[in-house]
Amino acid sequence: MHYRLLIIVISLTFLSGQSLFNRFAGTDPFIGSARATAMGNTHLLNSTGSTNIRFNPSNLVRMNSRWGINLQLNRSSVFERWSMPMKNSFGDFLTSGDYVANEFSNYGISLGLIGSIKLQGIGIVGMGIHYAPLTHFSYYYSEEVRGSYKIEDGEYASKDPFVGYQDLSIDGTPMVISFGGGIQLNMLQENNFSIGIALNLVQSNKITDEVSVDTLYSDVTNLSTLPDMNSTAKIPTTNFINCSSTLNLTSQVELGVSWEQEAKTTTTQYAWSIDSTSGLFQYFDDSSYVTKGVNYVKPAIISMALSYISDLENMISINFEYNQVYYNDHLILKDYRQYKFGFEYITQLGTPIRGGLVYRQAVIPAMKPISMFTFGTGKTIGNMVIDAAGTYCFQSFSYPDLFLVEGDIRTDNDLVR
Repeated sequence: MHYRLLIIVISLTFLSGQSLFNRFAGTDPFIGSARATAMGNTHLLNSTGSTNIRFNPSNLVRMNSRWGINLQLNRSSVFERWSMPMKNSFGDFLTSGDYVANEFSNYGISLGLIGSIKLQGIGIVGMGIHYAPLTHFSYYYSEEVRGSYKIEDGEYASKDPFVGYQDLSIDGTPMVISFGGGIQLNMLQENNFSIGIALNLVQSNKITDEVSVDTLYSDVTNLSTLPDMNSTAKIPTTNFINCSSTLNLTSQVELGVSWEQEAKTTTTQYAWSIDSTSGLFQYFDDSSYVTKGVNYVKPAIISMALSYISDLENMISINFEYNQVYYNDHLILKDYRQYKFGFEYITQLGTPIRGGLVYRQAVIPAMKPISMFTFGTGKTIGNMVIDAAGTYCFQSFSYPDLFLVEGDIRTDNDLVR
């Protein structure tokens, strides 16, 4: 019997986008294999290994491997700057001055096992198990606060001494275990048609919120008077199913469709509010921290994908995918569409060059659409496949000062990039 071991080693993801609102909406639920990520997040037809269970279980019978195990490491890095408008003495705008520069990363691991067998008189049956993050709510904010000091004659001192920190830290990563299978019937083999279904079990988890105002002196000028807070809420289990089908229209053109169910997970106590000036999620009110627990909706998703693979010596694969994402009348989050393009070019040395573009409409009405650039490559060593991928996107929006300071008369929103 022929065995092929498939190992996806690492996927690197660099995102900015809506990191401030991870706490409320979670991150993008499309966390797939490194190969598909590099090719414009076209997960439906280009996933490898056990990630097919999550995105396209019908593909389990169409893979090159009879048996396989895969391991994937993900890193999501956010580089965030907050700026306030700087004005001259006449009140005219001059520029945006940065006062916060944050950098933080979130790490995740995905792994799974797949296998397929031929059943005499029936066809090919594939099955497997996949374990990966569903989303994450992590966000970290740290602001170094400066004060003021009146210098007497002959005295050496800083005019803007360091007085403390204002910090916000949120952690929470629900994991999902997916069990799935697919089948390709002999009677349909001429068209190479397959179908599949998977059950996804979202594991219980915790979300932790921590707010701290660390002052070095008794003088709290320019520091928020919000009280420190540390709370933890248990995220209950939930589940959803997804099903898909794949059809070869010709020897070079492949079509895939899938449907994924909505899932909701709500803690026993939760609360959030909307800022009236920006229309965005609000962390604080005038006197306290109001966010408690989590009310997360994993949206329903309908996807369609088309792939063309040339029969040239240096193989070229061109892929298009469309996702319609439904939040089903959520009070704040709205339905949106994603348009994806990806390609893969195999060089004469057998090295893949992958790239792609993603255009996503805004999930929060007050924000702008996001464009994402993806890239990656891979290497095959015997029965081991190593893939690496990266994505990059940029977004900016206006938001009120995160930590309220008593006596602050500034009415302008900050620029968050």
